[in-house]
Amino acid sequence: MVDQTNRDSRNDLGGEALRSTQTGQAGPGGSSAPGGQGGPSGGRWWRRLRNPATGLPKLWVEAVLLVSLYYVYTATRGAADASAADANRLGWDILHLQERLHINIELSLNSWLQSVPALAVICCYYYATLHFVVTPSLLVWMYRRNPGRYVRARWTLVFTTLIALCGFFLFPTTPPRLLPGTSYVDTMSHFEGWGWWSGSASAAPDGLEGLANQYAAMPSLHCAWALWSGFLLARFARRPVVRVLGCLYPAATVFIVMATSNHYILDAVAGWAVLGVSTLLAFAITVRHRSRRAADVPPATPADAEAGVTTAEVAAREEAAAGTAAAGTAVGTTAAVSRTRVSEA
Repeated sequence: MVDQTNRDSRNDLGGEALRSTQTGQAGPGGSSAPGGQGGPSGGRWWRRLRNPATGLPKLWVEAVLLVSLYYVYTATRGAADASAADANRLGWDILHLQERLHINIELSLNSWLQSVPALAVICCYYYATLHFVVTPSLLVWMYRRNPGRYVRARWTLVFTTLIALCGFFLFPTTPPRLLPGTSYVDTMSHFEGWGWWSGSASAAPDGLEGLANQYAAMPSLHCAWALWSGFLLARFARRPVVRVLGCLYPAATVFIVMATSNHYILDAVAGWAVLGVSTLLAFAITVRHRSRRAADVPPATPADAEAGVTTAEVAAREEAAAGTAAAGTAVGTTAAVSRTRVSEA
């Protein structure tokens, strides 16, 4: 009789555990998970790739995606096949337009920088490094310190890069340093012996000249990324000194790309315009995503409203509660089975 009772108990526990897995309800000793969406077996697979506290993809997922984007950008940028004649023609068109607008200041800046070798070398290092260091560092900083603003910042950077790639294909432009018939000095080439960069491909390291697109001047991605970085520092940094550096960084970048004869001032303006369009696109995407998430999140309780809890925090709490409920279901079922085995013994 005792054996029959124990077998019936195990059958009941097994059926209850199966039903809790299918419906999202807890077994013995556990709590309930709504609709089975919070548990590992019933939830969507991509929930495992997200941080339940912030709702963002996990850091390693973001790193893989952004590194992949960078290598796609590098490969595509280097593979862009442009006609030198077409690139020279557009370069001269830009130069003539700037002369008519009385903003052709690149040659004077370039000549002055060549007269100050120590500053010229510093500018070369600035051009060859900060563009590739500051931008990814700020992405990580935003992810960790400002997760609520990270998604919009990331999408802005992605759209800026993709639109700039289209510009490199559609508008191949010879930079001032390579424009024939002018007096510009290629500063990076002139001070090649002071760094690792190639004398024939601007900031490209020695041996990797073939990966660089010499006619990727319009728009200036250096200036676009610098303005993106400067805005984030000026807006979200806590220390006043860092905020001031954020304001100076885009201005310094514009000066250096022109003084080293890598870009025209209109390249910088085009880069900023691309950043503006990308910001609008990122805003549209994030607003739509937040609206969809808000529709799936239960409203905040009166206590939450008094405490100033936001909808995003409510969503994060619901996801965390769902995960805890799933864990409670598993623990409760295991404990019940253990008790049954003890009674058998």
